[in-house]
Amino acid sequence: MKTRIAVALAASLLAGVGIYIVPGLRAQSVKPKLQLTNVFTSRGKAVILAADEIERGSAEIRLRGNVEIELRPQQGQDVMILHADEADYKRQNDEIIPRGNIRVTLERPR
Repeated sequence: MKTRIAVALAASLLAGVGIYIVPGLRAQSVKPKLQLTNVFTSRGKAVILAADEIERGSAEIRLRGNVEIELRPQQGQDVMILHADEADYKRQNDEIIPRGNIRVTLERPR
């Protein structure tokens, strides 16, 4: 009986930090869902912003943690995705300032 109570207590504590125990499987860490927002450049191009935290200001959008910025140049063209630890998106001149670990990938449109 004490073992079951201890396991239940440990499971509830781990769930509070995003780790879940499924019977018969190892503990799994569940990533928090990213926040998403859509913006349009001054030329009408769609930009999709995703990050753990997004702060929207009148002049810029600040992105923190697991940043993904998806740029869709034209229909049918590859989609460019910028990955970074942090980034700022300046609304006035459509400037993106990434920081931390940065990489860019090209993907086929879905």
